Amino acid sequence: MPRASRYLLEGYTYHLTHRCHDRRFLLKFREEREEYREWLRTAINRHGVSVYAYCITSNHVHVVAHAHDRGAIAEMMHLPSSAVARHLNRRKEHEGSVWEHPYQCTMIEDGKHLLNCLRYVDMNMVRAGVVEHPRDWRWCGYDELVGTRRRYRLIDIKQLLRSLDLDDTQDLARLHSAGVDDLIVRRSFKREALWSESLAVGSQEYVEKIKKDMWQRTRFNQECVTQEDQSRAWVVREAPGTYTANSVTVKLGRFCPPPAGLTRQVGCICQGHQGRRMCKPCS
Repeated sequence: MPRASRYLLEGYTYHLTHRCHDRRFLLKFREEREEYREWLRTAINRHGVSVYAYCITSNHVHVVAHAHDRGAIAEMMHLPSSAVARHLNRRKEHEGSVWEHPYQCTMIEDGKHLLNCLRYVDMNMVRAGVVEHPRDWRWCGYDELVGTRRRYRLIDIKQLLRSLDLDDTQDLARLHSAGVDDLIVRRSFKREALWSESLAVGSQEYVEKIKKDMWQRTRFNQECVTQEDQSRAWVVREAPGTYTANSVTVKLGRFCPPPAGLTRQVGCICQGHQGRRMCKPCS
């Protein structure tokens, strides 16, 4: 999964995923899920982030948000996760890490691809077999998107309408509820890895733009995939690294000579130094 610290850019919409350590069910009780949602609401208001969807499950969290400011996204994700960790460590006498790793991110193109992502997030607990419909899981944004929740809302409906190019909330409610109901009728409950394991999901033109914006950071693979509703989407994923017996991995900013007996590689093999000067073994 792409780590958000590497790929957050202003002006894009992101699907953010944060998992509990070892995928343990640390949010299995109502108290922890309520705690997370209240701190998420506080973080949204404090940092001015436009959130489009969310789902708090028993062992991970989904948030779809628009990055007006990349720093604000990071602060928004940090506040509820750290607050819940303190809550578990103090009141539940939990020991060890609460969260598995830094949250992951996938860029989502506005329009139909974003609408599909909203449905995917709200369907999370239906896929898990916990509830029969997203409206039965109170820790997701379904009731806000269809207009049945009026108070204590987290979702920026006005900004979401602009991203979806819709005229009013009735159009949003109709499209979202119809799409969710169709998935349930067809029992389309398969997990779609593209929403959380890709760097970007959208049209071919969109993913080409992402590759150009990110060309200094890493290499990518691009492919066309068929979604559960039979629509097609282009995705970009990080290309797997190529390692050989002669490969030498060094840390960013350190000039480390290759160990004895190993030859210098062609091109840089340092972790994370893309776009910066090469270290001596790679130059």
